[in-house]
This record gives sequence, structure tokens and C-alpha cells, in this order.
Amino acid sequence: ERVQGGERVLDIGTGSGILAIAALKLGAAVAEGVDIDPVAVRTAGENAALNGIDRSRYTVRWGDVLSDQQLKAEIGGGYDMVVANIVADVIIGLSGQVRPFLKEDGLFLCSGIIDDRAEEVARHLREAGWDILRTRQSEGWFSYLCR
Repeated sequence: ERVQGGERVLDIGTGSGILAIAALKLGAAVAEGVDIDPVAVRTAGENAALNGIDRSRYTVRWGDVLSDQQLKAEIGGGYDMVVANIVADVIIGLSGQVRPFLKEDGLFLCSGIIDDRAEEVARHLREAGWDILRTRQSEGWFSYLCR
């Protein structure tokens, strides 16, 4: 519902690429994915091709955005949205490092948060300066839409 058309999306922990691919199918102009698993990088690229996504619209990188300053520089900023469907510990680590990737009014959508860690993650997001605009939960999993 947040992709209206023309957005730049960054998918951290892209895995299969599903979030970036979905954003592109919904009208995002371009997406970048990054993952620490080289197999995921290859798989995400293959899945994009299977879904008719041209390489000019979707780039996948290998590396750790929490620790690799060169990778952060390559990724750059100005994204309309950063999405991360990963474990709570990584989202907590990202909470203080995501903002430079975003435009001033950009959104951070994090999900994959198991219910017993949801309040802890929300607390860390708020401490990092995020406003949680929307919380969703389903079958013991949480997501937070932040600005």
C-alpha cells in the first residue's frame, strides 16, 4: 500500500528478493537488495529474472551494511523506502543506521519480528528516533512501519 509508483527501494537482507521484486511489480522505479549470504544474492537475481525484472531496475549486492563502510557508500542514500524482513537482532542493529539511506521523509518497514521480541524492537526503534506509524501482527510475527 505504500508503493505508489516511481519509488527507490532498498531491501536489506533481501534473501530471495521477494520484497524488492514485489515493490518493482507494484510500480517502484528501481530497487536494490543487499544480503550477507552470496547464495541469496544469486537467488534474488534469478528470481528477479523469472519475474521479468530487468537488471537495470534491480541491483543485488553482497555484504554487511552494519559493518562495511564501503558498501554503505556504494548503496548511497535518497531511498523512498528501506525494507528489512530479518531477525530482531539485526533490526535492532539497523535501527540506528538506516536513516542515512533514506530521503528526509522516507519510510523504514521492518518485519520478521517474533512476538516475544516485538516490544524490545519497538523500544530500540523509538530510542533511535523512529516514529512507529503502524504496527501489524499475524500468527506471532510483527512488522513496524516507521518514519
